[in-house]
Amino acid sequence: MVFAGKKSFLFTVGLLGQLAFAVTLYDEVPQDTFGIEKFYPTKEGSVEWNSAHWANGHARGIEWDGDADDPLEWTDNRSAGDASPFFKIDGNGVMQMMSSGPRFHINSQTEWAAKKQFYRDVEFTAYYRRGEASANGPDYGGMVMGVRSGALGHASGGGNNCDANTYYARFRHDGKWDFEKEWKHPGSYYQSEGVVGKQTPLWGGAKLPTDRWIGMKFIVYNSAYPDNGGPDESRTSVRLELYIDSISNGEPASAKWEKVGEALDEGKDWSGASGGAATIDGCKDYNGLEDAFAPILKGGGIALMRTDGSTNNVVQGEYKYVSIREIDPYGSFAGGTTGIRRSPYTYRGVFPSKPAKFDLNGRSVPQNAAPGMYLFRRN
Repeated sequence: MVFAGKKSFLFTVGLLGQLAFAVTLYDEVPQDTFGIEKFYPTKEGSVEWNSAHWANGHARGIEWDGDADDPLEWTDNRSAGDASPFFKIDGNGVMQMMSSGPRFHINSQTEWAAKKQFYRDVEFTAYYRRGEASANGPDYGGMVMGVRSGALGHASGGGNNCDANTYYARFRHDGKWDFEKEWKHPGSYYQSEGVVGKQTPLWGGAKLPTDRWIGMKFIVYNSAYPDNGGPDESRTSVRLELYIDSISNGEPASAKWEKVGEALDEGKDWSGASGGAATIDGCKDYNGLEDAFAPILKGGGIALMRTDGSTNNVVQGEYKYVSIREIDPYGSFAGGTTGIRRSPYTYRGVFPSKPAKFDLNGRSVPQNAAPGMYLFRRN
């Protein structure tokens, strides 16, 4: 069934039909510019950023003045280190990170951007290939994607570290995955599998593979549906979902997206300060921020990609097929569902999180497998 534009329908669900909610059906192609499956429909009237202009045949470097080929002019270099250039674009769709602390911001909040988009509820998709030069890089480096960030909140000149306010998803160099929450730079804390202070091995004990494209979907949205009840706008929380394509080696037509994990930040036990501290020092007089457990409900509207290495002017990692969209987390595609089978109660966050493990060929490994079944050679 095809609908023109979008239509809203009221559904009643629950054990006794006690919970009613509106679902908007979107007449939208459920694949992005690169043929990658979308999980959630795009919010009407929003502006998408993607990296299609990296494949315009123009090889170039990015310094401090952004990317002149970015049609939205949202490319914003906030890197640490001393490289020249900080990023290389090969003209065929791939961006290489060249400094010891590359920070590629997607930032529409600058005064010169003709179009604006404040990213809050997002589906952020990219493929990443770890560079050989990162072999001696820090464990916390790797494929790191952040949302709701403040452009000047990470030790940038003219900014304030109290504006960091970022949720990250990380496929780390040491082979673990986690979500990280940062209120004031550089303090942060992490969780995985719903356990604060935990980082979970993703590759069966091995490190993040090199010379292999790995896909990530990082989805973040505000949720007024707590796990134990119906809608309650007065206690909005933040839902984070993380998916991986470890199979296709960067070929969207062969992608197999699998859920890695999720988190629900209700402001109870997940701190955004160093070591899990309950309070944030030095921000109260600036922006009123003091409670480190508070969820990041709005943030600064910026998305970013980063990694960390130990040297400059070498390839730390590569990104391609990047897109970020503002989504309707309670909408659906009019033409049917996506390939990811989610519980009909997804809108309430009531779906199980199964820890994911993969071998170095990208194949899923049973959770109860004997260690010898998935401890493959290290890179």
